[in-house]
Amino acid sequence: MGRDLHLRRLQASPIRWDPPVLGSIPLRYGDTHTLRGPRQAGKTTTVKRLIQQLVGRGDSRIFYHSFDLGGAPEIIPDVIRTAKRLHPAPDGPWYLFLDEISSVPDWQLGIKAAWDSGLTADDSVVLTASSAHDLKRGAERLPGRRGKGQDYLQLPMSFRDFCTSAHGVVFDDEPLAAEEYLTERGHRAITRLLSQADKLAAAFEQYLDVGGFPAAVGDHVATESGEVSPETLKIVWEILAGDITKSKRDVLAAQKLVDAIAISLGSTLSWQSASRAMGFEAPAVAREYAEFLAESFALLAVYYWDIGKRSLEPSKQRKIYWMDLILGKIPGLMIPGTRRAPEDGLVENAVAIALFRCAAQTLIQANAVPGSIGYWRSSGDREVDFVVPRVTDLERERLPVEVKGDNETGLAGARQAIRQRFSQGLILSRTKTDWRPDIATLPVWVFLAGLCEQTRRSITLG
Repeated sequence: MGRDLHLRRLQASPIRWDPPVLGSIPLRYGDTHTLRGPRQAGKTTTVKRLIQQLVGRGDSRIFYHSFDLGGAPEIIPDVIRTAKRLHPAPDGPWYLFLDEISSVPDWQLGIKAAWDSGLTADDSVVLTASSAHDLKRGAERLPGRRGKGQDYLQLPMSFRDFCTSAHGVVFDDEPLAAEEYLTERGHRAITRLLSQADKLAAAFEQYLDVGGFPAAVGDHVATESGEVSPETLKIVWEILAGDITKSKRDVLAAQKLVDAIAISLGSTLSWQSASRAMGFEAPAVAREYAEFLAESFALLAVYYWDIGKRSLEPSKQRKIYWMDLILGKIPGLMIPGTRRAPEDGLVENAVAIALFRCAAQTLIQANAVPGSIGYWRSSGDREVDFVVPRVTDLERERLPVEVKGDNETGLAGARQAIRQRFSQGLILSRTKTDWRPDIATLPVWVFLAGLCEQTRRSITLG
């Protein structure tokens, strides 16, 4: 393991980050888990660290293989069979790590054949992929062949982890679910977080500019300017562009869509105007590109929440955010004259990512689209930015979360909108704090610093 490239890079990195999923995947024999997430989020490194742990405790029947070059489905059982045959003690259950499995078209056929033949039925299997589209459909076609396996998600670094890894902030409290900010425990945690206000507020401004990709955070820590290098931005984009090209879509059109999203952050996206910005007349083109990029974990779609039906409504307009804030810089690097997203939009984008990350159902659904969070608008056109499921009580009404600045009129209007329709809610300001057990106002950087990722709760809740 000492010569492994990913582990050597981890050792040399200026940051130390333990993704929550690292301690959440139970490697039990007979289970097949999936690990999803965008490229460059560190999934392969996480898998290598899991293997390192197994080697450290004396396990030897371990196999890792990357399928990023693709191939036919039958290559999967062939590769596994060959590896086992070459081992000096092949008999007994194995730990199998099959990386970028969705690069193999119809990969589920190969996994099914390996299981049905008895080749992997007793093994612990972890499959990784960078596409929710392929992995969801593949996972659905493995009925009875996953044991107690679950679907896990590794996204770029959260703001809380950014504070710890890049700025050495120490948190005294366990992280909270969104609704727990309205409890006495949440009130105490807010007070302690406010004692580090200067550090957290400064780190938040930097997070808006850097995002959470490990390479970008590494640039931020290692350079005197704290900026992300153009080389890192190009790597992130070129990998995504490769997926776009492979899907027979136009890379420039995708760039134009990402640019159009910049000026719509915080508002619903018009498919008509986005398609025209991309050079097309049909509104369906922008929608189709957006859904593809969401399935590739580049974009996050937030759907309208119908309170009466208690469901998300894909037929209505949706809000589109970047899955990581650094993606908003890519059009400016590639297309001269590109507009930068307004800061208010970036703040709302940071909240959208965080709420998606901690939504109650994220880990047990293979589909990242539409996800678990929504927005709400009244018949009088009064909008609440987000309505999210509660982690501690899934049967209760969804919790509204409104993102505002510090203007008192705006804050009062947000309180009124929440009070008219919801029993409780949160208002996220830039610096204001007004804690109440029904509607609490707190700084957005306090909320994000204390927020719990769903991965950290997956074992206790699931």
